[in-house]
Amino acid sequence: MSEKSLSTLDNQLLDGLEFCIAVYDLFDHVAHGPNGLERVRLRRDETAKRLIEELIPIARYVQVRYEASNRFKVRWINGSQSHDAILYFSGDWVHIANHPTEIHLEVTTSVHPNDYLAREQLDREGVTWGPNLIARDMQTREIKGQPYVYTNDEREVELSQQIIDRIREKAEKSYPDGTILLVNCVETGVVREDEWNQAVEVVRAERIVFPFREVVLLGSRQHRFTTLFKHRLIPLPAAPCQSCGHHES
Repeated sequence: MSEKSLSTLDNQLLDGLEFCIAVYDLFDHVAHGPNGLERVRLRRDETAKRLIEELIPIARYVQVRYEASNRFKVRWINGSQSHDAILYFSGDWVHIANHPTEIHLEVTTSVHPNDYLAREQLDREGVTWGPNLIARDMQTREIKGQPYVYTNDEREVELSQQIIDRIREKAEKSYPDGTILLVNCVETGVVREDEWNQAVEVVRAERIVFPFREVVLLGSRQHRFTTLFKHRLIPLPAAPCQSCGHHES
């Protein structure tokens, strides 16, 4: 396949490892092609956008979960349906561990709201101070930014809140039963391992009630991969009856 496009992946049933190869081949095709760096940074065309925001996060998930006893195929679907991909499982996990044979994946991105401006400035000028103190001049259309210094645990709070907002927004929508949500967490600047762990703990402490089988957080650096499992609301015991002391039904 000398000519590579989304059609080489769209609605194709591929072994998980073959899917990863196809995704990274498409990335090479885009990144090393005409205006490749600009396409990857700005993501204004559908191929680059789907590649960076959906296909690569799914490939990262596959690389972590695929193993000898847990082999599965991937069908990515380019459309507006209520999921981005379907995984079809076989092997010991299905026959011995009672793992589902089919699971849907939904992918979303947790990112600073001004990230797109920082990426555009980086592409235009070759440097950016990042998304925190950045704005576009509405008359000249020039993007201007200033350095920003995080203090105390501000970076962790910012990262955790972005993740919480995305999970809550997705939790309000309808998905097939047992869907897994992948959150592609785009980190601002250099996030240390302890800062990532602290941000994750803040997210866990929120005890968000979501409809997904699990939520997987994919850090944009150092192959970070963290799983959040479902929390359920536990009803409080009924209040005792004032007259007899028995619990009301």
